[in-house]
Amino acid sequence: MVLSNTLSLSSSERWKASLGALLCLASCGLLLRSLPLDAHWLLAPVGASVVILFVQFHSPVAQPWPLLGSYLLATVAGLACSHWVAQPALAAALAVALSIWLMAWLNCVHPPGGALALLLVLNGPYSSTEMVAVSELIAINAGVLLLAALFINRMVLRRRHPHSSAQPGPSHNTQDRPPIERLGLTHTDLESAVKTLNTFVDVQEDELVEIYNLAVDHAFGRHVGLSCADIMSRDVITAHFDTDLAVAWKLLRQHKIKSLPVIDRFDRLIGIVTVADFLRQIDNQATPKDLATLVQALLRRTPGHYADKPEVVGQIMSSEVFTATPQTPLSELIRQISQRALPHVPVVDEQRKVVGMVTQSDLLVALYKSIALSQAAKA
Repeated sequence: MVLSNTLSLSSSERWKASLGALLCLASCGLLLRSLPLDAHWLLAPVGASVVILFVQFHSPVAQPWPLLGSYLLATVAGLACSHWVAQPALAAALAVALSIWLMAWLNCVHPPGGALALLLVLNGPYSSTEMVAVSELIAINAGVLLLAALFINRMVLRRRHPHSSAQPGPSHNTQDRPPIERLGLTHTDLESAVKTLNTFVDVQEDELVEIYNLAVDHAFGRHVGLSCADIMSRDVITAHFDTDLAVAWKLLRQHKIKSLPVIDRFDRLIGIVTVADFLRQIDNQATPKDLATLVQALLRRTPGHYADKPEVVGQIMSSEVFTATPQTPLSELIRQISQRALPHVPVVDEQRKVVGMVTQSDLLVALYKSIALSQAAKA
């Protein structure tokens, strides 16, 4: 009971969070000391903010507006209650309660804001001059903290912060959402669920969708239990960097395939060439009538030692290739194929040697057989 529902971090995340906190507080302290101010110390609530910014950097409470807004509102609430309420205990309670109400009202909930309001009351009351000085100190602390956290998260830890809900759009340049997103949770579903819970949900909307999709993938993997090794084609037709375009084109037509993995002399994958790569070499203003002539011109070898057009596969191939391994679960492969609009995925081993190829047809057949066998077993 005591340890249930606790936050669990992987080893790499523990190191990243600790390193981020170390760098952030050290840089904030150095920056504050370099400013020409009489008071330049770090405020205690900054320590709590650093925990959130580097442990829960994806959380709604770790975004720029909650951080800045909470410090601003807590400053106003703390100074006001310290000035107008004579009894310290009552002033502290009112300051924290008012901070919470204002943060919730203005959508900038950040827990250290409550600590800041309490700190201000416990150190009050203040004169007018002291209020100005304290406000300046808090503003500088918040600004320096935010800048340092953004820089360290993005440039040092390579994290996406501030968090953005923008997702890569479909590759077909249409308004349709990717196939994997057309079924399942929608914004309306999430909005309804949050309203039903009637409480603060400490997770971004797109992350909640991702959690849902990952759970569905895991359940699919448990029930279906297939991996790339179970469905991939193993007799893969490949090309080399120096394969003539005409030879590669003949292989594509002869085997009725749309892509050729390109390998080096050690059989390791270095790229992929597709029908689309060939067509990209042709003038996009060409008419269908001219297409055959232009393709033939592209495939024809240029006499001599120099050419002003591509001659071999390595000159037109795509070097960035999404790959899978034989152990990749089918659920993960389906997600990647859907999100990236991939018609085919090379399967490689630990040495990056091509051991198979999975196409959309392979996936369709595997899913069909799985569903058919499941229904037959129930019958």
